[in-house]
Amino acid sequence: MKKILIVLILTFGINNVQAQKTISLEAEGNLESPNPCNCVEISEITNEHNPADILHGMGKCIEQKDFGKAARLFAIAGVYGKYDSYRVKDKSAHQALIVLQQNILMDISEDDKNNMIAELKKTLEKGSSELKNVCQEIQKVGIPKYHPKYMIQHGIQAFIETDGNGLVEDVNSKESWKLALESYLYCGE
Repeated sequence: MKKILIVLILTFGINNVQAQKTISLEAEGNLESPNPCNCVEISEITNEHNPADILHGMGKCIEQKDFGKAARLFAIAGVYGKYDSYRVKDKSAHQALIVLQQNILMDISEDDKNNMIAELKKTLEKGSSELKNVCQEIQKVGIPKYHPKYMIQHGIQAFIETDGNGLVEDVNSKESWKLALESYLYCGE
């Protein structure tokens, strides 16, 4: 009797799970790339490109097997995303950068993932001359000038708070920029 009851519960549970529908809600502008890049050097990036734009270019580099450029684009996109996390008020939106990175990396082959990881380790090795060059290039591009809509619209506040611009009031841009460079890439160490 116990076995029959367990089988019935499992059968009902499985049928119930299969009958459920997944609904995905996204706010307009979530992870938006208004100005997508191609596979370019950091020097061709402007401070008007957001991380979604830059990571699009990284994806193009991976398609072309140019892992050196891809690693450099990963670096600047990461610094920009980290900077945005300091200026975007809604903490639930801060994982936008990780989601964007995962979206690029989830559809590539295992070989390309391994090549990308190896290049990232080489290019972004703490204390290396390569990392120092990357940091200098990113600093030349400068502090982001775009409104981080891609991140703001990724958070829960995009659905429940329609007032305001989504940014932290009185954020110290220069200090946040310095902190993003230091905490994401160890620039300046």
